[in-house]
Amino acid sequence: MIYNTHAPMFTTYQPLKRFPLTCFLVAALGVVVFQSQCQRRTTSEDGEVWKKIRMDLSRYDADGWSGSGVTGNYEFCIPQDPDKWKAVQKIDTTAQKSGGSGRVGCTTAQWLVIGSTRQPHFRRTLYRLASLPFVERIEETFWE
Repeated sequence: MIYNTHAPMFTTYQPLKRFPLTCFLVAALGVVVFQSQCQRRTTSEDGEVWKKIRMDLSRYDADGWSGSGVTGNYEFCIPQDPDKWKAVQKIDTTAQKSGGSGRVGCTTAQWLVIGSTRQPHFRRTLYRLASLPFVERIEETFWE
């Protein structure tokens, strides 16, 4: 009896031959879906919101420093409502409640809030604060 030593003793079903192609297609689809979800969505800005910010932003660089090597402060009023204060804190981590009426003229039913330009993307922070319906205006703070 002669045996063929080069032939397999038995043949098996090999579904893994298509596995690399399937993995590649699933991975490619995942990348496409992931990228579509991570792209920045551009939204148009409301020019009226910028009018509520009454300070010369051109004096500051992208990191909030002025040409003279100092950062600036700004102030605004919010109603004395803990939920509104939490909304401000979510937007501006530098925000601090302060006593008095400030240059912006808070009433006794409002809290004076002071923030700093010394934060990443401070212009975007100012815009988001000014977008809040209960913020009437934002003024630059001058420490005297």
